[in-house]
Amino acid sequence: MLQLRRASKNDLEFLIKLDLGEEGYTPSVDDTPVDVEEHCARISGYVHDADKAARVFGDTEDHEQVGGILCRFRNLKTEPESANNWTFFESIRQFLPDSGRFCEVFNLWVAPDFRRQGLAARLKRQLEIESHRRDIEMIYTHTERTNPHVIELNLKLGYREIRRGPIWDAIERVSLTKDFIYTASPIHLPPSGT
Repeated sequence: MLQLRRASKNDLEFLIKLDLGEEGYTPSVDDTPVDVEEHCARISGYVHDADKAARVFGDTEDHEQVGGILCRFRNLKTEPESANNWTFFESIRQFLPDSGRFCEVFNLWVAPDFRRQGLAARLKRQLEIESHRRDIEMIYTHTERTNPHVIELNLKLGYREIRRGPIWDAIERVSLTKDFIYTASPIHLPPSGT
């Protein structure tokens, strides 16, 4: 039985492999041992830091992780200009909330044998719940243009495309956002299997 849960330190190896994997994107540089060590420390922040989150789908019987998502809760009004991707976000500021606060999806992955079962949608909806709790008005994500299944998933979930083009290298990426209208009632996940 699969369970969606908050990632713990026991999930770090999985989250690091998820992020270092080359599925769904074109790697731009080779990782050196130093890069990997720094990368591991950065990914651990998604488990521990208050401005980040990681959720995983795991099999409760064999404890195997079959999906995961990482995100950052950003505020461009309070982040230093040297923060990661700040220059890029300035280029799309007209699409960001006036508050400067949004959730940035860093990584989403589901194991091939578990795809097309709604797990990715449930992981994204879990971020909506967390964003709602934090009074965040928008989720931002991007993917390579050559990843049509992820683009289609985002569009089905109510995201809108805001730009296409290179971000930090020559690869064409599609940027998408989803805005929230808050109500007094909380957001709830649909039952499993939907």
